Amino acid sequence: MYTFYVDRVYIYIYTVYIMDFANYRKQPLFWNGIAMAVLTVAILPLLFLDTRTLLGVNVWVKPLKFSLSVGLYSFTTVWVMFTFLRDWKHQHKIQMVLTITSFIEIVLITLQAARGEASHFNITTTWNQIVFSVMGTSISIFWAFHLWMGYKIFRKEAIPESVKESLVWGLTIAGFGMIIGFMMTSPRPEQLEAMKAGILETSGSHQFGSGDPGKGILFFGWSTKLGDMRVPHFFGMHVMQIFVFLAAYLSRKVDTLQNRTLVRFTGILFLSMNVIMVIQTFNGESVFHLNPMYTSLYGISLLLISLCLLKIISQPTKMQKQVTI
Repeated sequence: MYTFYVDRVYIYIYTVYIMDFANYRKQPLFWNGIAMAVLTVAILPLLFLDTRTLLGVNVWVKPLKFSLSVGLYSFTTVWVMFTFLRDWKHQHKIQMVLTITSFIEIVLITLQAARGEASHFNITTTWNQIVFSVMGTSISIFWAFHLWMGYKIFRKEAIPESVKESLVWGLTIAGFGMIIGFMMTSPRPEQLEAMKAGILETSGSHQFGSGDPGKGILFFGWSTKLGDMRVPHFFGMHVMQIFVFLAAYLSRKVDTLQNRTLVRFTGILFLSMNVIMVIQTFNGESVFHLNPMYTSLYGISLLLISLCLLKIISQPTKMQKQVTI
């Protein structure tokens, strides 16, 4: 007779990542993530082979950023849906809509890059207007189905409370990050005046404030002087991944009230940071500008978030089970 200990975490990993891999390959979002990975690899050599620029940036940087972003979203979201909503009758439908709408977005961005044209805010021709309109429609549908998924997670009783707390905060903040994207599409007063005069160039902008935007941050191109709404948009969208990884980690922890409270406080802090970023951007100031008030708020928030995460890490794992054969 042999006696040994089996850690439930390893059983969980074996079940989800090995035994269920064949089922993962049946998920639309999984293949969306694979498609984004392939597109990313295909774009990389174009950064060196194609020297064309748009607004001072290589034309292929934008589709590269979006393929990485959508790929990361796809892989984390398929894990959430397959792990926690596998038995939901609408989960495949949700995945299909998220896959199709995000794929439309990426195809149009890549096509415009190949043409050497801006994909966002560009209304110079009928085709460019159609592209901008279709992209706006597809991402609106994407946002609605993303929120539907988040609501279902919130209502799911079988999920451990601390894990659910983490998932709900991640999905909610990502939803807010998507709303921030809509804030950039409204035409500015000077653009409306130009449209009245029959001059169709741009409608909306990621830049807030006037003057020299300064040198953009490497790869991302975010302004270091003027307000750039792409920063809070990116922050909100990808804080989601932090909470998904946290949910995966919490699944191997004892579900306690303390953990739920720490996760909730972390979510409040991240969401507050995102709102503050939007306010600072609307005021025409870059998030990276060292404003004493805003910078202090970000610093304090990040310190408190770090303390919460360290406290969660220090909590005990689930009890081991003794198995005798």
